[in-house]
Amino acid sequence: MQLPDGPDQVDEPVSILIVEDQDMVAEAFRRVIDGEDDFSVVGVVGSVHDAVQSARVLHPRVVVMDYGLPDGTGAEATKQIKAEQPDIEVVMLTGFSSGAILGEALEAGCSGFLPKEANFGELIAAIRTVIAGRVQVPQDLMIALVAHLRPHPGALGSDLTPREAEVLHLLATGQSTTEIATQLFVSIHTVRNHIANILSKLQANSRLEAVAVAVQHGLVEMRADSGEGLA
Repeated sequence: MQLPDGPDQVDEPVSILIVEDQDMVAEAFRRVIDGEDDFSVVGVVGSVHDAVQSARVLHPRVVVMDYGLPDGTGAEATKQIKAEQPDIEVVMLTGFSSGAILGEALEAGCSGFLPKEANFGELIAAIRTVIAGRVQVPQDLMIALVAHLRPHPGALGSDLTPREAEVLHLLATGQSTTEIATQLFVSIHTVRNHIANILSKLQANSRLEAVAVAVQHGLVEMRADSGEGLA
C-alpha cells in the first residue's frame, strides 16, 4: 500500500473532492476549501455513484465525504474508493449519532471524522490533519470507535517489530509522518513503509483504524488525563 508523504513534500495544491448532496452546503465547502492557497477542489458531487466515478477519474488526494447520500452511505462510497485507490484520504462528515455508524465508516477506510455542525476552520484543520498523517480524535470518540469494531484475532499485532510498535505508538500520540521521521532519525519513506506494514498486520484500512485496533488489543492505551489523543 502506498501512503502519501507529509505536506512538506507537496509541490502543488492538494486536490480535494467534495461529496455532499445539499447544494448550499457543498458550495460553502467549495468556497472555503478553494480559499486556501494550497488546496484545490477538483470536483463536487452528491451521490455514492458519482463519488466513486469522480474519484476514479480525478484521483483526489482527499475526499470530504458526507455520510448520508441519496443512493447509499458515505461508508459504502469510501469502501469502493479505497478498494481502488488506497492512498486517497477520506474525511467523513457525520453527526456522530451512532457508534455503529462510526465503526462502519472507520472500517471502510476513513482517515478522520468531522461533525456536521463543525465550523469551517475545523473542516480545514481536519483536512490538514489527514494530509499530515496524524491520528487525532477525542477520547470519547475513540471509545465509541473501539466498541463497534469488528472482532479481530486475539494475537493480532503480535508480529509487529519493535520499530513498528514504536511507530504505532507515535501515531497514537498524534504525531505526523514528518514528526515521526524526525524523532526516529529516519526518512519519511521509511516511516511510510513501517506504517504500511502496521496497516497490513493490524488488518486496517487507515492509520485511524490501525490505532483503534491497537487500542482494542491493548497495544496502546488511551490517556486518562486528556480529552484528546492516546498514550
